[in-house]
Amino acid sequence: MKHSVFTFVLLAFICWVSLSFKTPAPTYHTITIKVTNIRNNSGKLQIQVFRTAENYKKQIPWKVKLFDKDAVKNNTLTCTITGIEEGEYGVALLDDENANKEMDYSMFVPDEGFGFSDYYHTAWSKPQFENFKFQLKGDKTVTIKVRYV
Repeated sequence: MKHSVFTFVLLAFICWVSLSFKTPAPTYHTITIKVTNIRNNSGKLQIQVFRTAENYKKQIPWKVKLFDKDAVKNNTLTCTITGIEEGEYGVALLDDENANKEMDYSMFVPDEGFGFSDYYHTAWSKPQFENFKFQLKGDKTVTIKVRYV
């Protein structure tokens, strides 16, 4: 009898210790992207979500989403991406007017629009990840104003 009580107490203690050290489940959030200055309803918007400067430099997005432009009103469309864990992110956009999933160029100048989360890029070189990154700690809305050259 003493042996079974001891075993029960020992098992209860082990369960209590293992539960107290369990890591909490991740919290998921939504990124809402308000895209402005869209010049037409042709093609799709390609949203690329990056988590690190290194992956941005290598053009390896963590997540890519395509959105139809049918619902564009007053040159604006709102897109949402759900199920995103807390962390550092940057959002880049391609207004893929011919829906070929890549930026088209004429004489080294982009033919299609592009943009970045809460950052309007006016230089000729590619922006740094530092310019458009943000910390996600809860649901967040970012604005991307599309630039056409």
